[in-house]
Amino acid sequence: MDYSNKPILLLLIMAVLAGFSSKLNAQSACVGSYTLNVTVNNCSPGELVKVKMYLQGKYNAASGQMQVTTQFLNLIPLAQPYNSAPWNYTGTESIASKPAQLVDWVLVQVFNPVNQNLVETKAALLLNNGNVVDPLWVTDNAIAGVYFSNITANSPYYIAVRHRNHLAVFGQNTVVLPNSITYDFSNSANVLGGIGQLASFTGNVYALLAGDYNSNGIISVDDFNGYSAQSSLFNLYLDSDFNLDYANTVADFNLFQPNASKIGVPQIRY
Repeated sequence: MDYSNKPILLLLIMAVLAGFSSKLNAQSACVGSYTLNVTVNNCSPGELVKVKMYLQGKYNAASGQMQVTTQFLNLIPLAQPYNSAPWNYTGTESIASKPAQLVDWVLVQVFNPVNQNLVETKAALLLNNGNVVDPLWVTDNAIAGVYFSNITANSPYYIAVRHRNHLAVFGQNTVVLPNSITYDFSNSANVLGGIGQLASFTGNVYALLAGDYNSNGIISVDDFNGYSAQSSLFNLYLDSDFNLDYANTVADFNLFQPNASKIGVPQIRY
């Protein structure tokens, strides 16, 4: 754009109000000729979706939170780990550093309220208090939720949450997004299939079931075979590490065994 005989400050203001990248050429008999490159990023990161969830393998009923161990925290990757089968999620979410409250990466998904088709998936951070937050939370703790860019504001959606070795769950009800009240998957009334899809703890607290090694939505002998193949491995980010303590041990089998034959609802099965 060419704004002749305009003060340079006015040019800058006009560029900012325009809200896009532009090259400005200004000419004035008083101040000479200037070239100014202005880049303005006024894009919203999206609508915030607030969810809460617990993992059976990490939940401590005494503290009411999930345990975080230094050994496992050190193994959590900086980039989202769901870029392989069965998720095949191609998102580029990553963090530069790991907060002390980090339990693991999870996936949050929103679905069409009518046909339940998948609308959007985001990788997010699960904190020890159960809150699921956007990776941007690491640098801005005021962000309460996960940003979604492909949803229509003030419209209803179903929500599902996934973890790489726990049985995924699907929301019982639609929720208007963005939601001011957190959708709480630790409340069995909010989960499709109810208590049959969850692990129960004292105080009417529920968590995702541990043991879905291959994340296909069914805890079966295939998951046991995966556990066995990684037997006694440690200091690795293992899908068979159901209690997320950095090692494959009998404690992981003890989580798997009572959950064997659990089948997730059709909406979350691969």
